[in-house]
Amino acid sequence: MSTENRKSTSSRLIVAAIDFGTTYSGYAYSFKSNWAKVFMNKWEGGQLTSHKAPTALLLNPDKSFNSFGYQAEKTYAEIAENDDDEGRSCKEYYFFHRFKMMLKSSLTKRVHRETKCNAENGREVKAMDVFTYSIRYLKDHLLAEIFRSHLGDEVKVTDISFVLTVPAIWDDTAKMFMREAAIAAGIPDNQLDIALEPEAASIYCHLMNLDEIQENNRTDSFTRKSGVKYMVVDLGGGTADITVHQLQENNTLAEIVPASGGEWGGTNIDKAYRQFLEDIFGENVLKIFKTDPVNAVDYFEFWQNFEVKKREPLRTKTTDIIRLNIPVAIVEIAKNQMQIKGTNFEVLKTCLGESKYRETGICCEAGKLVLPIPSFESFFSPTTNELIDHLSKMFIDELDSDVKTMLFVGGFSECELVRERLKRHFGNTKRLVFPCEASLAVLKGAVYFGHCKDMISRRVARFTYGFQIWPKFDKSKYSSDRKKMVNGEERCRDVFLKIVTKGDPITPGLKKSQIFKPLEQGENVLECGVFVSNQKDPKYVDDPGCVKLGTLAVPLTKYERQTNAEIEESIIFGETYIKVIAYNCRTNEEHESIFDLLSPKIHLPSNHIELR
Repeated sequence: MSTENRKSTSSRLIVAAIDFGTTYSGYAYSFKSNWAKVFMNKWEGGQLTSHKAPTALLLNPDKSFNSFGYQAEKTYAEIAENDDDEGRSCKEYYFFHRFKMMLKSSLTKRVHRETKCNAENGREVKAMDVFTYSIRYLKDHLLAEIFRSHLGDEVKVTDISFVLTVPAIWDDTAKMFMREAAIAAGIPDNQLDIALEPEAASIYCHLMNLDEIQENNRTDSFTRKSGVKYMVVDLGGGTADITVHQLQENNTLAEIVPASGGEWGGTNIDKAYRQFLEDIFGENVLKIFKTDPVNAVDYFEFWQNFEVKKREPLRTKTTDIIRLNIPVAIVEIAKNQMQIKGTNFEVLKTCLGESKYRETGICCEAGKLVLPIPSFESFFSPTTNELIDHLSKMFIDELDSDVKTMLFVGGFSECELVRERLKRHFGNTKRLVFPCEASLAVLKGAVYFGHCKDMISRRVARFTYGFQIWPKFDKSKYSSDRKKMVNGEERCRDVFLKIVTKGDPITPGLKKSQIFKPLEQGENVLECGVFVSNQKDPKYVDDPGCVKLGTLAVPLTKYERQTNAEIEESIIFGETYIKVIAYNCRTNEEHESIFDLLSPKIHLPSNHIELR
């Protein structure tokens, strides 16, 4: 269904999306009356103009906000060249660059409110403050742009629904972290939605105009027949985020397999190139180039230029080499560190000649390294190989043969070399689709998501969820070392009662319930422990891969303590939270808890419950 045939379901005048990326971040918005027309800001940094700004934040020495994006890079560089008005050097400031990936988390290593984020100079600031400052800046810039460009005082903040993007492969703690940061940045909780990045891209590709789709090197339409299945691969700066959707008869999208992915984003190519330079000039030279404030301007320009170079077509009819500019600063540092005499060209030639690349066809000319195309491709190979291996394994292990279309979005998917590798591997068996403005698919799609949240009708559980119970001991089911006597009856301690299994379909607001009663009479409260596991069939709550999300305590009346209370425990699955509701079947009282997934502590239960 195209945008012309669908009406916005938003309850507010405007939907505004913030796409917080590893390398670049930005915002976009549209009005409910003409929601398909998306407005974006243009950010300017030197000679560069883009719809996103670098994910860079500068804080003052007192940890207050200074600037974000291109301005943060510029201000930091200016202070590095000349101390600020009060004579303070840039070493007293806090500069953060490409810090989103610090939120990558797992069941064994989770972020929380006290998690620290390291500035470029090694100084620490609470990560919550770093993300809050960044989101607040983007939010305030967005509001100023809306008020300036459109209705001015006629638009109020309460007229806007906000959407914040997060990777689908992040766990619930990281997603909740981003939500809390957004709320702390001044976005009201009841006006905030979280959009999963590949889902937003998928929505964008379904609702955009047909003539904006590119399949391989030609313009083509994207199949929108009911029942069609396709893979969305969001290749960003830090991660590859993969989901598989099927178009339903009611024009909604259903997830087929759990979202997956890994750290196969574009910044890996930067790391490989940096390692290449370290092999030539030495690790210490590159460290000084990065950390010495006097090189700040050259450092930012160097990586901005390399970002452009990564996306350019490599092979032409006239050349099969690539030229990479080497900043004078790097050569000068190498000259001083290695005590090499001669011109900068001679220093560059000496460093290359003494490295392991001296007989690989790599040579130098004035201020440049000249690489054969295969040498440049080697920067990409480890990342693209891991990505291709993962995608191939998905087609073998998880997907039916009727998943024939692969949609590639995200800034890293705009690299011609990446596209060539993907086409060579999958081009003969799959249909590869590269939308125009692939780097903006998530941002625009997040705006569309805010207008059409009902488009995602089903997701797939990434984990197994369940309750902790102490059932009657059955020697045919349970290990003998778990047998405990309770009120003269044999019980098995700490059994994992599955409510949702990894891979199960989950519809928005899915509710799963179970009736419990206290294990022993006389207890003042009934405590229900909720656990999550990355295994499909955990048997006990302390099995490897199991983590306790929290406990809901239900107070019991004096009468209930003397009789058999019955409590219906329900888990409700939201976008970024797990809600547990306990309903007292005798008193009709209801208790509710949204688990604090950001707590650094995991508490063990004090009371146990029995499954009725």
